[in-house]
Amino acid sequence: VIQKDGLKAKIKQSRFINNSDYTFDTSITEKDEQLIAKIYKHRFATLKDNADWALGIVTGSNGKFISTTKTENNEGVLKGADVQKYTFNPATSFINFTPDEFQQVAPVWKYRAKEKLIYKFISSELAFAYDDKQTLTLNSANILIPKIPEIPTKVALVFLNSTIFQYLWKKKFNTVKVLRGDLELLPFPQVDEKTLAKIEQDVDNLLSGIEKNRLEDELDEFVFNAFELTADE
Repeated sequence: VIQKDGLKAKIKQSRFINNSDYTFDTSITEKDEQLIAKIYKHRFATLKDNADWALGIVTGSNGKFISTTKTENNEGVLKGADVQKYTFNPATSFINFTPDEFQQVAPVWKYRAKEKLIYKFISSELAFAYDDKQTLTLNSANILIPKIPEIPTKVALVFLNSTIFQYLWKKKFNTVKVLRGDLELLPFPQVDEKTLAKIEQDVDNLLSGIEKNRLEDELDEFVFNAFELTADE
């Protein structure tokens, strides 16, 4: 029995043996369990075996390699603090990209992918930003290149920034580290082609700064509808 804020909730211990890593997910009440089961009842795909992943650059000495001044020879590099939902702040750190000199660096093509998602590694909230400018990142900002069949990158972005995915992540994993293994368990339901095109257009408008708050709300509503949730749910 979990007692919190004056409320009591019963939890079946048998649930823990079915959890990833046998997690004691004691923040999930019976009501939460029913809702999560409904979300996962749909036919869905996941990022497991459907994505490329990369850690940001570990320079080995930021004092040596990172500058706060832009020059002809360096370029912007993002930190986790620069990343927001959908977009990222202009870089305030700059690096001369010499991979052989760094302590740890992912394959260069992952940083230079035609389009990718950048996410905070340490965070109490999921925050994924879209990048099609081949931007570099430090190790507090990791890289995800989704390859889920029939789910374009910009649509995956919407799901990853949604209230539902935030809810699942907090309830099921409850950690301040955004781990690949946890992200690979999140469900991406099927979406028809007409809706996909509409969502991608909305994301394009949002990224260009057009009615960002309204579009974020509309995209969140799309995710609720994709999982066929009621207003109460």
